[in-house]
Amino acid sequence: MPEAEPAPRLFIGTRVTYHGRFTELHDRPLYVLPCTWFGHCDACWEQEDKFEERHPMERDHFMVVDLTTDHRVHHADRASLTPIAHVWPEDAVQFNINGYWYSAAYTTAGGSDRARTVHFYTAEEFIGRTWCHFRVPAPDVRRLDEQGRRRPVI
Repeated sequence: MPEAEPAPRLFIGTRVTYHGRFTELHDRPLYVLPCTWFGHCDACWEQEDKFEERHPMERDHFMVVDLTTDHRVHHADRASLTPIAHVWPEDAVQFNINGYWYSAAYTTAGGSDRARTVHFYTAEEFIGRTWCHFRVPAPDVRRLDEQGRRRPVI
């Protein structure tokens, strides 16, 4: 029996349709955020080791929001979401923060040499942002830092 192809990567800021148990949110475009965006989701931290390290992995649950009504589904299973096709800008960097993928645009200083605010593209045509801390700034972080230095300050 052939192995099934993995689901396409789901980026924070993507539009999706939802086909889970809350039928009132079916058949409309929803916006994807991490489960922890508007609060705490215990299931998001279920993979902790004995040192309480949170291991970044590809998450399979999200929060989806109807931006017109602010109705939301917390902890929406990946299997209940279908991405709406979107083409990200050419300079976007695929970037993982705590197991969630972002189509990152650039970084700005976040308070220390290892902390950054990551600015990311969204399908809603605005730039979102989230804060993160790195043990070691990797090459993709340095690339995003460089892109941030080239952006005009608003």
